[in-house]
Amino acid sequence: MIVAGGGPAGSVCAARLAAKGRRVLLLERDRHPRFHLGESLLPNSLEVLEAVGVLGAVRERFLVKRGARFVDGADASRGRRYRFDEAFHARYSHAFQVPRDAFDELLLRRAEACGAEVREGWTVTRVVRDGRRVVGVEARDPAGAAHAMDASFVVDATGREALTAHAAGDTHRIPHLDRTALYTQVRGAWRDEGEREGDIQIVVFGSDGGQDPGSGGKGVSWFWLIPFADGRTSVGAVVSGAWVRAHRAQLEPRAGPGALFDAAVAEAPTVAGMLAGAERLMPAAATADFSFTVSDVRGEGWLAVGDATGFIDPLFSTGLHLGLHSALRGADAIDEALTAGDLSPLRFDAWERSLRTGAGLFLGAVQAFYGGQLVPYLFAREQHPFLRRAITSLLAGDVFDEGARWVSEIRARFPAQT
Repeated sequence: MIVAGGGPAGSVCAARLAAKGRRVLLLERDRHPRFHLGESLLPNSLEVLEAVGVLGAVRERFLVKRGARFVDGADASRGRRYRFDEAFHARYSHAFQVPRDAFDELLLRRAEACGAEVREGWTVTRVVRDGRRVVGVEARDPAGAAHAMDASFVVDATGREALTAHAAGDTHRIPHLDRTALYTQVRGAWRDEGEREGDIQIVVFGSDGGQDPGSGGKGVSWFWLIPFADGRTSVGAVVSGAWVRAHRAQLEPRAGPGALFDAAVAEAPTVAGMLAGAERLMPAAATADFSFTVSDVRGEGWLAVGDATGFIDPLFSTGLHLGLHSALRGADAIDEALTAGDLSPLRFDAWERSLRTGAGLFLGAVQAFYGGQLVPYLFAREQHPFLRRAITSLLAGDVFDEGARWVSEIRARFPAQT
C-alpha cells in the first residue's frame, strides 16, 4: 500500500502497518528535517507514541509539559493553570514540547525502522481511480519525472493540502474561524521554573487591545509561548481576519508579518514582558485561513488521516493530537480490513465515528473560546470542581470517549457549529 505524506500522521500510519507485516511505501514531498508549526503535544497523544515505539526517545530529547496556563494579556498576575494530572482518567500526567523538525524526523525514521520503504523528495500529485475505487497514485520523483504507482490501498496523509478532498472539491470553511497565525522563534524569553518550566503559556487579549479576557466579550485573540529544551521558544499570535485588515489599514496596506506580529505584541503587555530582551531567531511569518472540514475521509480503496481529514485551530493543539490518533487507529482498521479481505468503506465506520467525536468536541470549545463563552470559565476565580476537571481533560486530549459524563457536559455547554 502507499502512504502519501511523511508528516506525523503518515509516519505513524506507515510505522504501525509495517510493524504488522504489511508492505508499505511512504512518499514524502520534503526532505527531513524541515520546519513545521504545531509543537505542543497533549498527554493523550503519548499512547500513540508508546504504541509505535518512540516514547522513550521522546522522553530523552524533549521538554516535559505538565500543564497549560491561560494568562491575561494585560495583567500577567491574572491567570489560571491547568495541571494534566487533575484530568479525569489521567493515564499520563504530562506531555512534551517538541520542535517539529526533530519530532517529525524521529517518526519518519521510525517508519523506516519498522520496515516501511520511505522515499523523500517524492510528491504525490493525484490519486488514480478505476471507477470509484482508488487503485494507486501518480507521483513526481526528485528529478521531476512522473510515475504511475499501483497500490492495494492508499492513505492520504498530505496534511492541509488534503489531496483527495481538494481534488473532489470537498473542503469546507468552518464558520467564524477566519484566523491568521503570526509566528516566530526566540531565545531568552521568560519561562516558568521547576515543574512548570515546560508549560504552554496561552496569553489571551481582546481584539481592541484592552478587553478583559474574563469579560466574555467577543473578538478574542491569543498568543502561544511554547518552550523548548534547548532554550528556544516558539511564539505566535492568532488573530482574526478583521484584526489583520484593521491593522494593515493603520500601518500600511502591505504591512508584512513582522509589523503585524509587533502590533500584536504591543496589544498584549504580558507578552511584551515575556519577550523583553529575547533574541528573535527567525523573521516573523504568517499562515491564514487554516480551518476547514472534509465530508468524505474514506472511500473505496483509500482513507485520509491527519490534517487531510480537516484542521480546526491551533488553540488546543488539536491538529497533531487528532492526526496521531487518526493515523494509529486508521492503521489498525486497515490491517483488520486486509485480514478480512474487505476494504469497503463500511469497514471504517467506527474509525470515522471516533475521529468525528474528538474533532467535534474540540471544535465546539474552540468556537466558544472565540465567541467569548468559554473564556470566563477559563479565568473564573471560583471554578466548579467538575467543570475544572472537564476543561483539564479537554486540554489533555481525552476527547474520544463519547459516553464520558464530562464529554457530554462540554458538548452541551459548547456545541459545535458547522
